[in-house]
Amino acid sequence: MSRYMRSIVTVLALVAACAISTPSSVRAQDAGAAAAGATNPNYDALVETLKDILEQMKSSTSEDSESTGECSNPRAAVHSLLYWLQDEQFNPGNAAACFDTRKLGNATLEAPQLAEDLKKVLDGRNLWVVMEKLSDNNGYKDKAKVSRFDLFPDNLGGIAWARNEQGLWLLTPESLKRIPELYRETFPWDLQNAVDLLPSWFRYRFMSVELWQILGILFLLLVARILRMLLVAFITRYVNRWVKRLDAEWMDRGITRCTGPLSGFVVAGILWIGLPILQLNAKVLKLGYVVVHLIAAGSLVWLGFRIVDMVSDVFAIRAEKTESKLDDQLVPLVRKSLKMVVAVIGGIFVLQNLDVDVGSLLAGLGLGGLAFALAAKDTVANFFGSLMIFIDKPFQVGDAVKIGTNVEGTVEEVGFRTSRVRTYYNSVMTVPNALVTNSTVDNMGMRQYRRYKTVFGLTYDTKPEKVQAFCEGVRAIIQATEGMRQDYYVVEFQGFGASSLDILMNAFTMAEDYNTDMRIRSHLNLQILRLAEGLGVCFAFPSHSLYVESMPGEDAESDGTGTQPGQLAGIVEAFGPGGDRSTRHQTAISGGYDASPIKSAGGDED
Repeated sequence: MSRYMRSIVTVLALVAACAISTPSSVRAQDAGAAAAGATNPNYDALVETLKDILEQMKSSTSEDSESTGECSNPRAAVHSLLYWLQDEQFNPGNAAACFDTRKLGNATLEAPQLAEDLKKVLDGRNLWVVMEKLSDNNGYKDKAKVSRFDLFPDNLGGIAWARNEQGLWLLTPESLKRIPELYRETFPWDLQNAVDLLPSWFRYRFMSVELWQILGILFLLLVARILRMLLVAFITRYVNRWVKRLDAEWMDRGITRCTGPLSGFVVAGILWIGLPILQLNAKVLKLGYVVVHLIAAGSLVWLGFRIVDMVSDVFAIRAEKTESKLDDQLVPLVRKSLKMVVAVIGGIFVLQNLDVDVGSLLAGLGLGGLAFALAAKDTVANFFGSLMIFIDKPFQVGDAVKIGTNVEGTVEEVGFRTSRVRTYYNSVMTVPNALVTNSTVDNMGMRQYRRYKTVFGLTYDTKPEKVQAFCEGVRAIIQATEGMRQDYYVVEFQGFGASSLDILMNAFTMAEDYNTDMRIRSHLNLQILRLAEGLGVCFAFPSHSLYVESMPGEDAESDGTGTQPGQLAGIVEAFGPGGDRSTRHQTAISGGYDASPIKSAGGDED
């Protein structure tokens, strides 16, 4: 275009110069002189100049066409081959325009077929040509300083274009001879002859895929299904039977789990072998290979998960045989960690097969690390919270705990981010580990004893002797009940309540779990009820009593106690030191059944 613009500018300059240099007298010549054939020398010079410019433009155009033709450089030659074999402009004859056909017997027939075969080889081997990476220089030379361009030398090995004496890049005769060999290597089972025998409607195209190719894909899936069933039957019948002889339940369960991933590998393998045979075009075949890679990667990750489960089962069986619960707590955590590693490796494998630059992606993640850290600060806090749980060991799996004021139950699992607690009403509470480390944890699972504190209220008409007998009877029941702590308990007449005589019982059960604790308490309570029935004492309940001192016109009844100071003083002296009604502090009606005088670790009981 620059040459055209310079030529146009030159013409315009010449016209302007001619117009300026022409004298006014010449322009005023009469019509007779003009008719007599008088000519202007400036006009003739302008015409000659325009002819020279047109000749230069013509020669320049021919040179440009030669330098920008279909075979003018390696990129143009390869583009010519692939362009004319697309569905929209399918023309094998034009595709073979850049072939050196001097050694072909019948170039008109053989060259187009060789062009088609070469395109099928590229598609069958999933070789994707990136035009931008090919040289567009007519004087291109390879590393050996030869005017030769090899297309996919590692995969095709001999398909090359060379520059001839006329400056055209042509596919060499040796390359044309190599094409049939590559075709046979790529398609050991050539279906083209069989397809040619099918009715024409089998060649119907739907989204660049012919009907017979769609049926071929369905046939491959059917073959994969049959092979999957055979594989599962073989594993179930023979492998599992052999494993059962080893008496290894974890191995039997693990092999059964692996049938799913192995079936995925079978499907991926069948598609990997069969898709190239169907002679799909490059775009469809590339999409098919992407699907195959995804199936293979997914099956690989799935198999990794199953192997992790097998290893975790082995460690779980060994952990059950130990007394420590720490290993029971580590098994689920290690299982999740290994699965996370397998998932990351599988994701990188998938990205690499999708031609994603993993290195650049990781670099981008490094640049976005600050934003990620800010967004995931709670997750990081929970992760370090899980580490503190393992270091401090405030509880273990299976312990009954109370975390803060809202969480109470049995620890089922400790993970990287959260811990799971099974409540006493059988729901599951998920607690962030950061909250666990920042809250008060009451580990009831580490208790040596479980406290049972209650108050029995006897009616106010109960005789003192029966109150004392009731206290001693409860102590006797504690001594006789299996599962009760018998070296320390308290059963005493605590005080006078609003409507009852209060007997305090502070005892402890030796139970490892909640159900056992409730069973011991139930037996103890039933025995106390039987004791009360045997002594003839009644339990009080909140009530109001109305006493009528006297009716109108009647004198109030006397309780028989004198009101004289001397009589009252005598009663008081009888309960004093040395009186006939005074008793020692620990005088018992029966054996007493007092516990050993051991103080609790928590000090005085309230």
